Amino acid sequence: MNTPSNFDVIIIGGGLAGLSSAIHLSKYNLSVLLIEKNSYPKHKVCGEYISNEVLPYLDFLDIDIFALGAKKITKFELSTSQNRLIKSELPLGGFGISRYCLDYELAKKAIDNKAIISQDTVEDVQFSNDSFLVQTKLANYTSKIVIGAYGKRANLDVKLNRKFIKNKSPLQKP
Repeated sequence: MNTPSNFDVIIIGGGLAGLSSAIHLSKYNLSVLLIEKNSYPKHKVCGEYISNEVLPYLDFLDIDIFALGAKKITKFELSTSQNRLIKSELPLGGFGISRYCLDYELAKKAIDNKAIISQDTVEDVQFSNDSFLVQTKLANYTSKIVIGAYGKRANLDVKLNRKFIKNKSPLQKP
């Protein structure tokens, strides 16, 4: 497939935020390019519990989460290192689903909506004359809008000289 070089929106990062944005924007017939450095889908532990607050938005995106095998979660239990069990009801509740399954379905929906997903690495983003130039390892793209939906402390943050990149993570030991 010959990928165009100019898009209405370019999304950098293909996690939940990037994929949801691609689906949302492509529903309005915008040309969308999503650039993700990793291949889809892959197994991840993060994001396997999601609050029910997101269900109306998933409905808007035409994602039937329970048809994909999501399981309802109404209780929380934690066992401590002292062998104690802490239990709680979850007032809003939520659901659990594998990120592998969720990412796959979101990517499929984005592609069905005519968004283009490119496995590539963004090397630089420049803004000039009311347009962005996004340079990747494989190509250059232009767009009026760029959404950064990638994780904190990504290589692009280093390249863009973001101030927070110099701060230690609160989880790092001094």
